Amino acid sequence: MKLCLLLSFVVVARFTLQAAVGIIPTRIEETRTLILVDDKVSRTPPSLKLTLSLSGPEAESAVRYGHLKLEEVVDDKGTSLIPTKDTFHETAKFRDYSNAFFRRSKATGKNDPQAELNLALPARAATKISRLRGSLDLAEQGTIKTVELADLKGAGKKVLPTPADAGVGITATMGSGDQTRSIGLEITGDESALESIEVLDAAGAKVSNGVSSWAFNGGPVQKTLTLRQPLDSSMKIVAKIAVDRKITKVPFDLNNIMLP
Repeated sequence: MKLCLLLSFVVVARFTLQAAVGIIPTRIEETRTLILVDDKVSRTPPSLKLTLSLSGPEAESAVRYGHLKLEEVVDDKGTSLIPTKDTFHETAKFRDYSNAFFRRSKATGKNDPQAELNLALPARAATKISRLRGSLDLAEQGTIKTVELADLKGAGKKVLPTPADAGVGITATMGSGDQTRSIGLEITGDESALESIEVLDAAGAKVSNGVSSWAFNGGPVQKTLTLRQPLDSSMKIVAKIAVDRKITKVPFDLNNIMLP
């Protein structure tokens, strides 16, 4: 069944008085699991994933979505599909559009931006999501500012000079010893404002391999920068921070979305 639902919204956001964003469901995937023998191996849990396509100038100019709030999600058997808290799909965080890679590829042509919603499983006999009501925020790229922290040698904590209006704080923790090959980071505030963070050597070459990230019980985000070589006094942390981003709030109210 072809679904064609077009919604017009009044959007409250900085620098925006009113905007219209179209939303249509484009894909829904359901995964169910029956454990016959518990082998004690962690696997992907059962899930229901709904992909929404967004249209309109605000959707096109944005690069991320987040602050997802589900107010009502129910199937036609009366089962609530609002998931319990999932640390792997944190709804408060901003993330790139789910088809961002394909949107950047000229070979695929024009693609409307897409957002993915992770829902709880419906009743086995359910045939559709009767109502999906809530809101999400769209964030533009904003202005990218670069901040640096030098003189990293020596154990202890040091704070990066992030712009006050960025709403994000970054504290780096260096270990002791001459063979330190990692730097701990604590991110407070709006983590989505952090575009990138890496360690450069005296020649400006990148010496960090990547970043691992985790958070506990809604606390500050913890990250670890791994280095290819021991930390020395010539290295510096370079972070790119987004400021002056326009955030567009998009409410949605969809009905009768067919289940697979």
